[in-house]
Amino acid sequence: PPPPPPPPPPGASLVGLSTGEGSEQPSPERLPGSPSERQLAVDEKILNRLFWYFSACEKCVLAQVCKAWRRVLYQPKFWVGLTPVLHTKELYNVLPGGEKEFVSLQGFAVRGFEGFCLVGVSDLDICEFIDNYPLSKKGVKSISLKRSTITDAGLEVMLEQMQGVVRLELSGCNDFTEAGLWSSLNARITALSVSDCINVADDAIAAISQLLPNLAELNLQAYHVTDTALAYFTAKQGYTTHTLRLNSCWEITNHGVVNMVHSLPNLSVLSLSGCSKVTDDGVELVAENLRKLRSLDLSWCPRITDMALEYIACDLHKLEELVLDRCVRITDTGLSYLSTMSSLRSLYLRWCCQV
Repeated sequence: PPPPPPPPPPGASLVGLSTGEGSEQPSPERLPGSPSERQLAVDEKILNRLFWYFSACEKCVLAQVCKAWRRVLYQPKFWVGLTPVLHTKELYNVLPGGEKEFVSLQGFAVRGFEGFCLVGVSDLDICEFIDNYPLSKKGVKSISLKRSTITDAGLEVMLEQMQGVVRLELSGCNDFTEAGLWSSLNARITALSVSDCINVADDAIAAISQLLPNLAELNLQAYHVTDTALAYFTAKQGYTTHTLRLNSCWEITNHGVVNMVHSLPNLSVLSLSGCSKVTDDGVELVAENLRKLRSLDLSWCPRITDMALEYIACDLHKLEELVLDRCVRITDTGLSYLSTMSSLRSLYLRWCCQV
């Protein structure tokens, strides 16, 4: 029979190891081991290195162990790059009398979060957030609103009050209009994402192109945007915009691609995913004019054939990523053209049924 497991080391319960089924956890005063061993559990130098090994969810749990652990874990360095997601119901506490009280966001402020995703919020919720989050006026760099009822007035107030916002995402927000974009968008915004918002059409792109001269990244998913919209981009965006994602913009054709490639010659990332009217001729325009491309997404473009891959292989020598999911007319012949591309690192061929 295998030897019995060794007994747990002194103080093992401090790092989450059980001391026995149903046993009582010892209080700090009664922890086993010498005082020096107990001090190791709250030694900030050790904790500062230890906590790097845990996920964000685990850090949230560990911060509840004791004040010493929370003090270490609530340093901003442990939360860089993370975005808290807050739903409407999580923003309020219900008091005994039935009134609602906005929750304290001090814990988020201590950790220095620079971005938030707010789900299902209204104009009033956003105003409450601005009033109650200490870093909202200057410290928040990125804000994402999903499935929210924000109106033109709320959007204008938010961007006027939150002067630090440079990245904005609006997803599934159907109560603001193009007029709201005209009155709200500020030249400091460098990244904008708009998806599944029913009031977004060509005039919204006109506002974006005229009001955002420093735009570096635009992600757009809009069923009513046409070729006309892509003619609005000017030389201002041509110098700064390096990423353009047009996802499921069904009305865009090769004519729109002509407007786009001449206005935005410095693109390094382009997605035409779901732009089902774009053909091989559109890809030829891309390949001839956007020689700096490093990533190209042509997924769900059913009119693309092997000829498009020949254009890509001939001209896009810096291309590192190519996405061809659901390009059902691509065959082995087309892939043979890509074999000459020495810079290509990632190739996606999901649901390419003729390969």
